[in-house]
Amino acid sequence: MRDADLVLVDAEIHTMDPEHPLAKGIAFGGGRILGVGTNAQAEKWAGRTTEIIELGRKVVVPGFIDAHAHLMESAARVSNLDLGGCVSLAAAVETLRRGVARAGPQGWLVADDWDESRWPEGRYLTRNDLDRVSDTIPIAAVRVDRHMASVNSVALRVLQIPLGTRGFEATASGAPTGVLKEDALERMWDALWPAPERLAAGFETVAGRALSLGITTVHDVVGHDEIRAYQIARAAGALPLRANLLARDALLPHLAAVGLMRGFGDEWLRLGGVKVFSDGSLGARTAALEEPYADDPLERGMLIHPPIELRNILAGISAAGLPSAVHAIGDRAIALVIESIESLAPDAGARHRIEHAELLHPEQIARMARLGIVASCQPNFVGNWSLPGGLYERRLGPERNALNNPYREILRRGVALAFGSDGMPYGPLEGIHWSVNAPFQGQRLTVDQAMSAYTLGGASAGFEEGAKGSLVSGGVADAVVLDGNPWQAPEHIRTMRVSATILSGRIAKGNLASSR
Repeated sequence: MRDADLVLVDAEIHTMDPEHPLAKGIAFGGGRILGVGTNAQAEKWAGRTTEIIELGRKVVVPGFIDAHAHLMESAARVSNLDLGGCVSLAAAVETLRRGVARAGPQGWLVADDWDESRWPEGRYLTRNDLDRVSDTIPIAAVRVDRHMASVNSVALRVLQIPLGTRGFEATASGAPTGVLKEDALERMWDALWPAPERLAAGFETVAGRALSLGITTVHDVVGHDEIRAYQIARAAGALPLRANLLARDALLPHLAAVGLMRGFGDEWLRLGGVKVFSDGSLGARTAALEEPYADDPLERGMLIHPPIELRNILAGISAAGLPSAVHAIGDRAIALVIESIESLAPDAGARHRIEHAELLHPEQIARMARLGIVASCQPNFVGNWSLPGGLYERRLGPERNALNNPYREILRRGVALAFGSDGMPYGPLEGIHWSVNAPFQGQRLTVDQAMSAYTLGGASAGFEEGAKGSLVSGGVADAVVLDGNPWQAPEHIRTMRVSATILSGRIAKGNLASSR
């Protein structure tokens, strides 16, 4: 019997194991959980060099799994200008004006995270706004949902995006507004995206932030540059957390050609599935709706792929031995995705996923349950945009807004629920808070249900429920020690903090004072 590296005692451990949901002590060694149960059952693994820490009833939960992340992509944003704190369009323009010095004579000024739904002006940034910032430096300001950006006239001249490209907005007279969505936005990213080496260099910073929030595994949406960056970081010993990669569908022919299937890799870096877009976002009015937008009666959003094309893509993913993770926010897109997966006649263990799944109808949930489709949802969106009077109410009207993100019905119908953040913002406790304290009854979960979705739910979506997502003997030694008790004060979850994140049995972030 090997000695433990670390033993925690006098804790309130929520194991997420339904057979033994609570414990007081846990022992970690060799990257695995050696034992969990009473203090005595944990301490029996202690040896001469074991660190034993008394937690004084602090809460311990499994390491959080963010089931929908863009963490390596976030490494591209480390040096970008942040507009997330701007309280008005005017403030955003002023922040950009002050940030112009960040761009070199031939360089771009790139800014992130503006959100017009929080501004009194209530409108998107446009070319005219950004032209007032600079008429010599190309500027790209990316909306918080990353489904649209606004650029200035200099940027438009550099990008040379053809008029008529889907998502390239123009006035009735044909003048570009500077707003780029979906296909037009992809043209911008083609010109701006950093090299893999730069992504890898910035990854340690963003991964460190994730660890500080208790995230030990991400299901990360990646293209070829991000996959390369992950490998660079791993080879350099700079991969500080675990990643299941959701490769963008453009990479499917390459994955299939070399025969890479789900699970290729190891417990630190592995292939998880293929990400596909079926629609856009509510903020950009590109989510595909059955009924028109309440604040734009002529608009119903867009389907990224025609029905036959989407079915062919999903059939190719399935034939390659991979699960699909399909972005679908609007009810029209969700219906198409379910029909497409249904046409594949998948076996119950395929675990295809719908990412976001915000405007689900009860009959769609029932079909997802029959097909074994995972609902991969972002409860932080509830706090961001679903509150009464918020963006979703403006886009959808009060009646449809009250039906968005029906987590309670998802679970009641037996659909597997995995929580993630989409990076807006990262923070499992933020998401757990809003699913427990959601404004509408159909959204509201118990603390146990929400905590399970951010741990076991992600593990199950990634085919790793035997190793991750619960604190059981033999599982990976990933855990989080909380400063605060979500079960005792559920209304204050979002104000709680992570005391320490334990990864592979060692304290990777935070501090727990040794007491023995």
